[in-house]
Amino acid sequence: MSGCRRQTVLIVEDQKANREVLKGILSPEYDVKEAENGEKALSILQKGNSSISAVLLDLNMPVMNGYNFLRAIKEEGISGLPIIVMTDDTNAESEQRALDLGAWDFISKPYRPKILLSRLKNAVARSRMCLLDQMQYMAEHDPLTGLYNRAKCFREIRKMLDEHPDETFVFVRFDINRFSLFNTFWGEKDGDRFLRYIANQIKSINRFFPHCIYGHIMADIFCLCEPFNRDTLNSQVNEMKRCLSEYNHSFFAEPSVGAYVIENPSRPVESMYAKASMAAQICKRRYNACLIYYDKAMNERSLQEHRIVSEMQHALDEKQFAVYFQPEYNLGVDSPCGAEALVRWIHPVYGVISPGTFIPVFERNGFIGKLDFYMWDTVCGLLRKWIDEGLNPMPISVNVSRVNLYNPNLVTIFDNLVKKHGIPPSLLNLELTESAYMDNPNVMKNTVFRLQQLGFTIMMDDFGNGYSSLTALKDINVDVLKIDMNFLSGNSGDGRSEKILASVIRMAGWLHLPVIMEGVETQQQTDFLRSIGCGYVQGFFFARPMPAPEYEKLLHEAGSPSAAYLPKRSLEPTGEEWSPNHRAERIFNAVQVPLAIYEFDGCDYHLLWVNSTFNKWFGYGESVIKAWYNSGNCSGGESGPLFLKMFQEACSSQGKSECEYKMAVDNERVRWLHISLKYLGKNVNENVLVATFLDITNLKVLENHPEDCC
Repeated sequence: MSGCRRQTVLIVEDQKANREVLKGILSPEYDVKEAENGEKALSILQKGNSSISAVLLDLNMPVMNGYNFLRAIKEEGISGLPIIVMTDDTNAESEQRALDLGAWDFISKPYRPKILLSRLKNAVARSRMCLLDQMQYMAEHDPLTGLYNRAKCFREIRKMLDEHPDETFVFVRFDINRFSLFNTFWGEKDGDRFLRYIANQIKSINRFFPHCIYGHIMADIFCLCEPFNRDTLNSQVNEMKRCLSEYNHSFFAEPSVGAYVIENPSRPVESMYAKASMAAQICKRRYNACLIYYDKAMNERSLQEHRIVSEMQHALDEKQFAVYFQPEYNLGVDSPCGAEALVRWIHPVYGVISPGTFIPVFERNGFIGKLDFYMWDTVCGLLRKWIDEGLNPMPISVNVSRVNLYNPNLVTIFDNLVKKHGIPPSLLNLELTESAYMDNPNVMKNTVFRLQQLGFTIMMDDFGNGYSSLTALKDINVDVLKIDMNFLSGNSGDGRSEKILASVIRMAGWLHLPVIMEGVETQQQTDFLRSIGCGYVQGFFFARPMPAPEYEKLLHEAGSPSAAYLPKRSLEPTGEEWSPNHRAERIFNAVQVPLAIYEFDGCDYHLLWVNSTFNKWFGYGESVIKAWYNSGNCSGGESGPLFLKMFQEACSSQGKSECEYKMAVDNERVRWLHISLKYLGKNVNENVLVATFLDITNLKVLENHPEDCC
């Protein structure tokens, strides 16, 4: 053994004489360590088991016998260490018990040196082979799931593709949506258990394929390569969805699966994985989609994104990002009352790059934070310039991205910006998207409040596009709502969307919130918005986004700006009157005749508020009330047209109008009502009136109409 490092054998034997005999046999070839019982031997292994090549173990010892030592070794997770039991007990049950606990071999007492050395040498050699096998297994398999790791998986896929050149395969890559939340909710141990569950499902789903390779790439990312069959892959994805849904009913887990049908099997496996990954990322961004196939357009988008990322900092340094302004108009006076600042990338080679191309990229990589600040600073500088030129500029709104919303220094940044340029905060309006409010409402509520305290106007952009619009509006006290005309897209033609939009605008009026409708492109849309009381608009029908010089020209032509963003204030419900305990409402509901308050725009009337008696008489809902208005008779003419005339007459005189109305109760009975409308006042676009209803049926009976008596 000259030139080789000597191996060490641990002798575990309570009899010193036996230890001396064994030491004499082993010393010429091995270094020897001794322990008089299992407990001391275990301590030696715990301190440095890598230096021990084998253990000679007596079974019958004090403190900790050989059986308990074997059991402790197994619990400690010490594997691959040859343990040879020394015994003078030839009982088969004892041998079996020792083997079950992990013993490798047996040596009988008294010792025969040549046999002992041979068995020891064989055990050490077997151990080396096992260790090499174990090391190779660890090098090729993921320790958590037992599946192939990335390198081994890709090598086996390469081998499979080469062995079956005439077969079409599909490379599949998938992960679990929001897996990080699973770890957050239940901890990493349960997260690891979940990943092992997924690995077992992959083995189960693919066990029937004649050739299929799968592996665990990293974190929650898995991949597989199998013969391509679209129906089979759909079934596999559906089965995986089912398995995931059954694992934990408290967590909605679903996969994002990207599939690349291999057209050229000679290409590197890494490129196949990259293509499947592109498809999986697209899948993540599509609602209710679990499987997306790669196409060449994805590669073009990937290359485009790479170009954008590689040039974005240079573009910012070179001021290639230009500020465009899209004016907002006051419908009441048909004149501009402000504008929104929009970004355009003026590239020296590619020309104008649309924000829809680069903004999503910047939002994903975080660069949007830098671009936001550049835009804010540029807008503040232009406002200062216009003030110095005597242009009396109107407020400009700037977008605040989700990344910046959670910057703890956001309020300070805006405060410093307006101070740096010497402009009033009222000239810089801040647009925050509705969806951003829902990420962390408490943080947003505090941020909005602090910005408003400094004098900034806060706009909620894209109102109505999220799932929690009313919650955001209830919890966060913004100043202006912006709604996109796309709110009406997909309209079935039944007027449902229009009614909802009209109700939102009326509700905003009660809350004293101006509404700006974005994306207005036609005269028809404009007329509709006027009819429902919308005060402000923005869109191509009025003005397209324009560079700063054109907007300056607009400022010159506009002269003195119109008052910006005055809400349509409703006369009737304005504040504490909405409280169920408010005295006015209690008095209102105590009146024993039906009372109702209406808005009237000159063409149609709408209910604002009714008392409890009204609901008891006529039921609930404006459609029910209009139905019986139009089905009865008024003295002097048909009810529908005459009711409109009543509203018009009361508004024209700013006084009262009255009529008598015959209402059918059922097939045999009728009720006569005396209806009185009284003018209360006028909003920006609509009149407000109160109606009272008196039952005069008995009076009609006295006029010799007994057949109409209820």
